Amino acid sequence: MSHDHFGWQNKPCLVFNNVTLQFLLYLHHFTVAVVGSAVIRMKVVVCGGGVIGICTAYYLHLFNIDVTLVERSKVACGASGKAGGFLAKDWCTSNKGLNLLAEAGFHLHKQLAIEHNGSEVYDFRPLTAYSVALSDGESSDKQTKTQSNCSYPQWIDKLIGDCSTEKIGSTETTAQLHPRKFVEFLSHVNKQNGIEILSEENMCEIVFLSNAVKGVKLSSGKAIACDCVVLCMGPWTGLAQQWAPECPDVYGQKAHSIIMRPSKSIPAEAVFADSQEFSTEIYPRPDGEVYICGITENPVPSLSLPVPESVVPSQNSCQRLKSSIDQLSSVLCSGDVIMSQACYIPLTHDGLPLIGKLNRHDDVYIAAGHGCWGILLGPITGKLVAELIATGKTNIDLTVFDPNRFV
Repeated sequence: MSHDHFGWQNKPCLVFNNVTLQFLLYLHHFTVAVVGSAVIRMKVVVCGGGVIGICTAYYLHLFNIDVTLVERSKVACGASGKAGGFLAKDWCTSNKGLNLLAEAGFHLHKQLAIEHNGSEVYDFRPLTAYSVALSDGESSDKQTKTQSNCSYPQWIDKLIGDCSTEKIGSTETTAQLHPRKFVEFLSHVNKQNGIEILSEENMCEIVFLSNAVKGVKLSSGKAIACDCVVLCMGPWTGLAQQWAPECPDVYGQKAHSIIMRPSKSIPAEAVFADSQEFSTEIYPRPDGEVYICGITENPVPSLSLPVPESVVPSQNSCQRLKSSIDQLSSVLCSGDVIMSQACYIPLTHDGLPLIGKLNRHDDVYIAAGHGCWGILLGPITGKLVAELIATGKTNIDLTVFDPNRFV
């Protein structure tokens, strides 16, 4: 990784507007001061305060890299704060590269939970998982016979008609955490480690000189000198095309969820219920709440997305979720909905994350598009991006996630 950002004035003459020229002069004075004090540390700006950005900053610090994180709203304001927090070791088998990443991500979460007392701090715990496939039949006799031959959660007690149930995850292969608590905790750790986190600051430009990153400018007028930029803005990552045109398209898929307080305690058993209308995911949490999600909408490009703080549920979507679980469980039917919410899940053209360096510009990296597995893959993605920036290589092959694959 080249750190030769002090001799820019010897480059061929370029034409800049007054604002950019003033910024480059600022960088010149900044770097001269650094050299004069004989302190040279790589400086990285991470754009995005979701799980990917927070984890990237966390691991960059371990390489003794100076990090500033920029978030235009608040930390964990999008899907990272509104997700279910479900973790699975071996559920991504459709793609070998993704499966390896998921397995590594699952083990890294277990390691982090041990290091940071995750069971107490952010509700990390193993759990079992079940699938319930529903039909529109009305034969309760057949249903009783089907249930008697398989294992299923006893609190799923209102099934009618024909269905099939199956245990699809054990405490060795599936787990959960509270995503907002997890991200906010790591954000706190980052601040303790000296990482600067700028909330409610919008990045408006990456400043280049001969394709090399020299810094970023914020909407507030603040300028930050840096050697490298990491774009991890979730479904809004496509907005970076205005600064780096080769940035791939990223889309947001609106997803709805409700959080309930059941009438009785529910054990650590996640349920995935499939019906002809839509699929419902149910995650009981250690704090007694139950997270339920299942209604999504068609993906839209980054430019068409609302700002994170203005995202609200679409009409009747959360009510439909509640109606769906009322037909499954008495303790949920009689429970109270304490929150209805919506967020946008980041997607790519081929359904695989974007992890790596953009070819056209030096030192612009992207980590986005993890779909519904953002919480699972957040720490391992952050770790790999940090390795790539600090050493130029990673211990997991990222070829399948190359952000330049669509060019």
